[in-house]
Amino acid sequence: MRRFINITGLVIFLFSSLGQTSVKAQSPAPAKKESVVGDVLCLPGVYLTKPDSCLPAGPSLVLTQLAKDGIVFPAPSLPVSKPSLELNKIPYQYAKITSPSAPLYSSPATADARVARFNLAGATRYISYTFSQQTDYGLYYQSKSGMWVDGGDVARASPPVFQGVVVHGTPKTQFGWILTATRPHTGPDFSSPEVKRDLVPGELYAVLGIKNVGDTDWIMIGLGEWIEDRVIGRVVPTIAAPKGVENGRWVDINLAEQSLTVYDNSKMVFATLVSTGTKPFYTQPGLFKINQKKDAETMSGDFSPDKSGYYYLEDVPWTMYFDQLRAIHGAYWHARFGYDASHGCVNLSIGDSRWVYDWAKVGDYVFVYDPSGQTPTDPKFYTKGGA
Repeated sequence: MRRFINITGLVIFLFSSLGQTSVKAQSPAPAKKESVVGDVLCLPGVYLTKPDSCLPAGPSLVLTQLAKDGIVFPAPSLPVSKPSLELNKIPYQYAKITSPSAPLYSSPATADARVARFNLAGATRYISYTFSQQTDYGLYYQSKSGMWVDGGDVARASPPVFQGVVVHGTPKTQFGWILTATRPHTGPDFSSPEVKRDLVPGELYAVLGIKNVGDTDWIMIGLGEWIEDRVIGRVVPTIAAPKGVENGRWVDINLAEQSLTVYDNSKMVFATLVSTGTKPFYTQPGLFKINQKKDAETMSGDFSPDKSGYYYLEDVPWTMYFDQLRAIHGAYWHARFGYDASHGCVNLSIGDSRWVYDWAKVGDYVFVYDPSGQTPTDPKFYTKGGA
């Protein structure tokens, strides 16, 4: 983030020169000189009421107008730090089933020992393997189920690496991550010129101000730098626990922003981006409790009439169930954090899910809400949910 240096002061000196006059006998006494006093400029700051002792001009005028517009400048420092990269380590290796109908074998010793198939073309299918073997028939991978898959039917998958931030005290302003490459505008509208500076996905910025223009919310991330709300996933701090939370510990999930924050003793301690349920498999709003934790879980299901939504996922890491089959867990099969992408679960990166898993206890609250009001709230709308 860029930092701006304040002008610390401006001092104006007024000088007057005295002419030399010859004094003659009985000449009139020189006239008394009048002193010239100018207004002293205020030190740069916000002056919502006009001070008597100085003139709030220059930088103070700009800062005061920004404050009247609800814009915080300069940005307060964010009390955050990066979690350990060690959190991304897991004892699993993953491979994606790429063949429309992949045979399963009881042994890699013979290709005639086919016992079943990974079927359903277009499905999301991943295996977790700990062993591979090169045979006369080619390379084979053994899945968690004990079955073997031909290496020609799979592609090794590397989990995406994205990590949120550890928070050392609830921030005084909103903040968020850039979701897609863009350039800021000099004003909160599309007609304003672009700033010749590229914003990169994953960059973290404090939010200085928000303006709604037409149907678009514009976010100020720097002096003269505005971006559309759609290109940033924001964290909105709160100091009040949700109704029903009595111990100051809860996981806060904002469906509109696709962000997750963790509060301990009613103070923010962690924040990141997530992927929640996509239409019509929404993540249900409400107040829930974590009812089960599992280091790893095999998940499968299908909620679509044409079977195109089928998924099979082995060793889903750091799973915390909170609403029937809906859970907070790591996702190694996509990197769309900041966008809805699940069947109702709350997907996090591997490292982020490990952080939350280590912090969370069975019985901790999970508060899910949508400030945009676009997510259905009627419990009758929801099925058991899934990954």
